[in-house]
Amino acid sequence: MSARGPRAAALAAAVALIAGGLHVWQAVRAPVVAAGETAEITIEQGWGYDRIVAALRERELIAPGPYHRLLAWLLSAETRIRAGDYQLIGPKGTLGVLRQLIEGRGKLLRRALIEGWTIREMLAAMAADPTIRATAAPLRELGFADAQAAEGRCMPDTYRYHRGDTDLEILRLCLRAMDDALAELWPRRAPDLPYATPREALIMASIVEAETTLDRERAQVAGVLVGRLLQGIRLQADPTVIYGLGEDFDNNLTRRHLRQSAEVNRYNTYRIRGLPPGPICNPGRKSLQAALRPNLGHGYLYYVAKGDGSHYFSKTYKEHRRAVRKYQLRR
Repeated sequence: MSARGPRAAALAAAVALIAGGLHVWQAVRAPVVAAGETAEITIEQGWGYDRIVAALRERELIAPGPYHRLLAWLLSAETRIRAGDYQLIGPKGTLGVLRQLIEGRGKLLRRALIEGWTIREMLAAMAADPTIRATAAPLRELGFADAQAAEGRCMPDTYRYHRGDTDLEILRLCLRAMDDALAELWPRRAPDLPYATPREALIMASIVEAETTLDRERAQVAGVLVGRLLQGIRLQADPTVIYGLGEDFDNNLTRRHLRQSAEVNRYNTYRIRGLPPGPICNPGRKSLQAALRPNLGHGYLYYVAKGDGSHYFSKTYKEHRRAVRKYQLRR
């Protein structure tokens, strides 16, 4: 056999190998999502690689044949693909699809946490959302002993996240947002406010949030409450009493509730002087701003709900009693 025989065979093998490699490369690079088109797919938590491939094949989002197996092995895709809602923008081939699933660049979802919600209501909303993974004890993970300790610490907003993110991850976002807001607004507060710490301002903001949903009233409501503190008058804010009642509240606030001692209800601002021991909900930024820059120039010390979402403000107790008879007792 001549020397040319082995060399020719080796060359032929090398050419075949290169040709095979080019064929595989072309196959995994060939667009499964054409240029100008978009495809969407959801990868559920707990799916194995075979289930993921079946979903991709169903949507024709993976190259036919066995090539994806080699690619998955090279990318360690079988253990690295993340759950999520994915938007695949063409042109994109099998390689691009697998890379996006591995990197977790899924479609961002939105979760609204509403102003005035308690921390329990925020947790309940996330627990009811199938796109958010619940953790066993998210508040404890964050260092809070219980829900009351975490109350007021979350900034209400609409948060963006990926399918499969945990309630703990979203809570971290809203905790950081509240810390940032307080750090920004506290130095800008009006002078001579009756707050020694940002937490006390946060408590006041939570009461303002619970008392009114109207932006135009927030600074005025805050002015009434701050004015009462400055004059040593009890706040007498119904929402604080309701919060202190907890699960015992049946949507009917009575005089018996208002007369409960501080030993029975620590949040009863009809019996305690000053602020309650903690926030009663999670206030939004506008309520924080109102608490830190209240409207004190009006001289009002009372307000009563008018039944249409707004309030009637009074300077004297006599005027306030007339407003109560008109708007509450309908006399």
